[in-house]
Amino acid sequence: MAQQFKHLFNPLRIGTMTVRNRIMSTAHASGMLADNGLPGDKAIAYWASKSRGGIGLVCTQVHGVHRSAGVAVFRQPGVLAAFKKAAEAVKLFGACFVPQIWHPGFRGGSMLTGRAGWSVGSIPEGTGVVPHAMTVDEIKEVIAGYAHAAKVVQEAGCDGVEIHAAHGYLPQQFMTPRYNTRTDEYGGDMKERLRFPLEVINAVREAVGKDFTVGIRITPDELQDGGYDLEAMKIMAPILTSGGKLDYLNVSSGRAIAPMYYPSGHSVYTAAELKQVVDIPVFATSSRISDPVMAEQILANNQADMVGMTRANICDPELSNKAKEGRLDEIRRCIGCSEGCWDRISLRHPLGITCSYNPVVGKETVPGWLDLIPAQTKKKVLVIGGGPAGLETARVAAARGHTVSLYEKSNELGGLVLVAAKAPGRVDMSEVARYYTFQMKLLGINVHLGTEVTAEMVLAQDPDAVVVATGSFARVPAHIPGIEQDNVVDVRQVLNDEVQVGENVVVYDAQRHIHGLSVALFLAERGKKVELIGEDLYFGMEVEPGTLRAANQRVLSAGAVMTPHTGLSAISGNTVVVRDVFTGQERRIEGVDTVVLACGGVENNSLYYALKGKVKEIYRVGDCNGVRKLLWATNDGAVLGRML
Repeated sequence: MAQQFKHLFNPLRIGTMTVRNRIMSTAHASGMLADNGLPGDKAIAYWASKSRGGIGLVCTQVHGVHRSAGVAVFRQPGVLAAFKKAAEAVKLFGACFVPQIWHPGFRGGSMLTGRAGWSVGSIPEGTGVVPHAMTVDEIKEVIAGYAHAAKVVQEAGCDGVEIHAAHGYLPQQFMTPRYNTRTDEYGGDMKERLRFPLEVINAVREAVGKDFTVGIRITPDELQDGGYDLEAMKIMAPILTSGGKLDYLNVSSGRAIAPMYYPSGHSVYTAAELKQVVDIPVFATSSRISDPVMAEQILANNQADMVGMTRANICDPELSNKAKEGRLDEIRRCIGCSEGCWDRISLRHPLGITCSYNPVVGKETVPGWLDLIPAQTKKKVLVIGGGPAGLETARVAAARGHTVSLYEKSNELGGLVLVAAKAPGRVDMSEVARYYTFQMKLLGINVHLGTEVTAEMVLAQDPDAVVVATGSFARVPAHIPGIEQDNVVDVRQVLNDEVQVGENVVVYDAQRHIHGLSVALFLAERGKKVELIGEDLYFGMEVEPGTLRAANQRVLSAGAVMTPHTGLSAISGNTVVVRDVFTGQERRIEGVDTVVLACGGVENNSLYYALKGKVKEIYRVGDCNGVRKLLWATNDGAVLGRML
């Protein structure tokens, strides 16, 4: 065991279960459950991969306790067998397994289905549907649902059960003065607002008895007007945990899925505060912790007893084993982009989670993905381009036994992630480059930096397979008059400090992702006067929601002006002509020193076509095969690396 981890790999007794270390994967939606809401092979393999990677505790995801939660999971035929199979698969590798029981309250309402959620009252909030105010009989019915769910979990052989009372779900809706305006015994002062969660806790404990672990997940500070704050929770937490009915307190930030802009460990202080007022183990979760060294420090400082490293273990399910064995450089560290995980379970992209640079996630049941299959025929493989797609191709191909050489025309590996990392709050993007650079050394890949490859160079080497991963050029919209002026530059040039940018700047965003927001923030923080324009209803329409909110807040706070549904009509000297896309009304912006284009890229595939038909095998991956996000670039490489 690595000597620096004196606390992280100490076992922890929690109720009746003993967890082998202090690392946990908190409950989170995966999009991998079967259609009836039960664990199927895909979800089970996903959870088991974390256990195989050495983690201490695996929580599942939300499972509805009542029909008003959307699906009454624990009333489904086959529920006992499904959870038993999951428990056996996870526990086989040594982790403890705890399902989470849940009711969304008003958040179960949907304009798509027309279903009104059940809640503490008829206060609309975020779903577009006014919720149904629960009667006392309905409250009792839902409480009975929690108890039944816990009993099923226990009978299935799981190690414990977690009551979800965080993130604005039903128990929290009763707890908060923001929503609970009831005048019966379930509303009023703090004591009465706690009646519902306390009755849930009591019912669950009565159902499972003393010899089963029961925990609760709470939000320590609602961070909303009219909601409770940390000081109030310091009063509520001892009440919730009194009487010995609960075995742990899982403290989950009001910003459950914090974006990259938030620092690692941003909400650990809330767990530390609550640890001072309760006498059961406290978990610090939803704090964007991806570094086991930071996790060790949290434990050493007595800020928590268990550390949630959820996205970190999505990005690298082997994190725990690697840390324990001192192989820290091998860890694929989460960058907090949420593009592969959180964004893919929203209504925008209901695809099931993966990871921006761990494409194995979601494919654990597909042969050759979780465990690579050695290549039957070893090949001499040339990879041209050291961006994420080329790097992942090289990594997988080399790991399967091929002899791989990689060529990159710049002096660093990483491609466009190195540019992205220069934007304010986005430095963690550079972790992608760090990880792959180390992997190239670890796998003995022959890397040639500062080398621009020609077709003649490739042909002279007579490779068995050539992978072209030459990326993209910045796209310049040809139809805009004046676009060729010297004062028109690209976002890549700006972030790389390759061009001088004047004091008055117009940024034209035609990319729908983070580029326009990033460069606007980059310039505004340098004191430039920035107006961001773009034809969409809002900027960053394809950005993960949490990241989008954070980016908008920072751009506006830095003093930039954001003008959506506005097109770029022409550039003439220092005058920029724009138009409202709805009314067609034009406006002239005078005195513009620099126009920055954030228009995405176009394929750089000339080398591919120069070699096509002249080598034994040739492939394209990444942006030179269609300009897309990091997520799809690494997936391209992962697929091809397994095909070679």
